[in-house]
Amino acid sequence: MFLSCCLPQANKKIDSLKQVVAHIKPGDKVTKAFELIALGQQYTNKSDYISAMDCYQQSLNIAQSINSDSLTANCYKHMAIIAFAQKNYNRDSVYNADALRIYKKINDKLGEGSVLRDIGSAYLRRGMPLQAKIYYDQALPIFKQLGEEQLVAGIYSNMATIYKDNYRKCIELHLAAKRIWDKYPGDDELISINTGNLGVAYFYMVRFGALKSIKPDSIIFADSVKDLKIAQKYIRQAIKMTELRNDIEDKAYYTEILSELQYHNGDYKGAYDNFNFYQDVTDSIFSQQNKNKIAELESRNEIQKKNQEILNQKTRAQSQQRNILLLLAGLVIMLIIGGLYYRLSAVRKQKNIALTKLNEQLDSANKLKAKFFAIITHDLRSPIVSLVNFLQLQKREARLLSEEQKAEQESKITKSAVALLEVMEEILLWSKGQMENFSPEKTTVAVTGLFSYLKDFFSGTTGINFIYQSDENLILRTDENYLKTIMHNLTQNAANALKGTPGATITWKAWEESDQFKLSISDNGPGMTDEQVKNFEENLTIGSSKHGLGLNLVKDMAQTIGCTITLSSKKGAGTSFVLTFSS
Repeated sequence: MFLSCCLPQANKKIDSLKQVVAHIKPGDKVTKAFELIALGQQYTNKSDYISAMDCYQQSLNIAQSINSDSLTANCYKHMAIIAFAQKNYNRDSVYNADALRIYKKINDKLGEGSVLRDIGSAYLRRGMPLQAKIYYDQALPIFKQLGEEQLVAGIYSNMATIYKDNYRKCIELHLAAKRIWDKYPGDDELISINTGNLGVAYFYMVRFGALKSIKPDSIIFADSVKDLKIAQKYIRQAIKMTELRNDIEDKAYYTEILSELQYHNGDYKGAYDNFNFYQDVTDSIFSQQNKNKIAELESRNEIQKKNQEILNQKTRAQSQQRNILLLLAGLVIMLIIGGLYYRLSAVRKQKNIALTKLNEQLDSANKLKAKFFAIITHDLRSPIVSLVNFLQLQKREARLLSEEQKAEQESKITKSAVALLEVMEEILLWSKGQMENFSPEKTTVAVTGLFSYLKDFFSGTTGINFIYQSDENLILRTDENYLKTIMHNLTQNAANALKGTPGATITWKAWEESDQFKLSISDNGPGMTDEQVKNFEENLTIGSSKHGLGLNLVKDMAQTIGCTITLSSKKGAGTSFVLTFSS
């Protein structure tokens, strides 16, 4: 639907700008550079990053040829946007740093504030809110001093994302930005993003159960149905805005959020259709082929620029030294050949070093993947075996169980299977996101969420009393998926060890001690032998099927996220593991 109704309008704007560029007089370089930037912005809105980068590169060449600092900085700023959209964070940082250096040099406060804001936004989208806030705090007073209300609104909108877990603060900042932008109606990208994120905040507040802890007022209602209606209104408004701007990427993102809301409300058909649209657009925008073409385009423009510099140097040398033309020409040629040879040698050396480093990272990631999936195989086997055993028992000895016992067992198995399905979905989604670089990504994690995850997964485990102890609102900063895998494995091993133990109990605790955060799990099972404890401490293979399948792998994963595991066990008196995180 979007492609059929909005792309013709986008193509008309692009065709019109291309005609303008084609008819600009050869000597009017400044006008041509600005029109190329405008054309690049239209390609960016269309998510045609290859064409957009080509326009910005052409504009940059013109800006540098006429020694225009402000125009050069403007080109770098737009090129940073393309690099970030393609997840090339190194190039994004380089382009923004070049733009910021130039704006400070020419004392362009507006340009300086804009780049500081863009750097903050880049950190925010990479999941680094603390670093983002540092740059936003630098940009905000500049915009206020200059009286740039719309730019202030942009900062408010972006800072709202930092407070995404504080829904009231998040919604208040989005509304503050909206009040400013309502005075300046337009098709700016940030307006649609702010509108969409406002809807997302209302939706997630209800979805994740935060509404009950928020005092209702004229902004946030106690009735979740009203809040969800507000959420859907803003999200649909954002989608319409992106259609008017021909912004395929943002439209796909908010369409995916809308599908989640529709699924939450029970509109499964609408959710399915919208999610399919999101998948199709995402696959087309972020293909590896596009990334390769952009890299090739950058390299081609760099070579062209170098060749032009060499040609200019040769021409100047010939005009200045006409009387000894042949001698100087030969000398220049020799210098050029020698310089190119030296440069090629240096580049080759750098590439070899980079390739070696990438191979080492790949080897490390592959080893970690192997360990991780070994743990997953072990942890997922137990609930599936329980389900199979129950089904076999029901088939062979159906008369041994009363109807109440059957219903109770079926309820427990159903809960266990649902929990298992959720875990498998999380694992698949996480694994898909980790395909290129299997490494931890630290975020703020609530202990209540970790314990809730364990409660749901082991809800069908009988004969064991699970106890969870921690202070309210206790949080730590780590990779949530790694930590869940570690905690799940330790819990499963403890449950296996307690089979047949009267009064079996597993206790999870969380607390802060000095500048460290600690988690512990203990059981009252048969414990481990001295030899098994020694093997664990010395990173040797543990042969016990109750305490050990995956323990050394768990220890390796813990080390990856900066966590240490200590073991305390005595035969006949139970086993305890303590996980320690440094702040």
